Amino acid sequence: MTSPDNFSHAATVLPVQDVQQSIRFYTESLPFELTFSWGTPVTYAVLKKGGVSVHLSERADDQSPSKEHCAWYIFVYDLEQIYQHCLAKGVRIKNPPAERDYQMSDFDIEDPDGHIITFGKGG
Repeated sequence: MTSPDNFSHAATVLPVQDVQQSIRFYTESLPFELTFSWGTPVTYAVLKKGGVSVHLSERADDQSPSKEHCAWYIFVYDLEQIYQHCLAKGVRIKNPPAERDYQMSDFDIEDPDGHIITFGKGG
C-alpha cells in the first residue's frame, strides 16, 4: 500500500575521501552505529542512530564540501547532551549552541571531510 503522496523516506548521502576514516568518526566520535558496508575495501556504508541515518560514499571526484552551508541538519531532543558528547570526543565544533533568529537552538560541527553537520532543537 502506498501513501497518497507516494513518498516513503530519504537518505542523506555524503561523499567522503576515506570511508573507513569516516566510519570511525561517526561511530567513535558521534554515537552512530554501522549497519551496512559494501566493497573490499569498503566504498559505501550506512550508519544509523535512532531514526537518523547517513550513507557514506567514496568520493569519485575532487569536489570539496561547502565551508559555509550545512550538509546535514539533525534534529535532537537533548541538544546539550549531544554538544557535551562532541566536546568530550574532541569533535571540531564550528560554533557553540545558541538560539538563532530562525527560532532554533543549534550548533555546527565539521566531519573529517569538511562537511558541516548541524544539530538542532526547535525553540
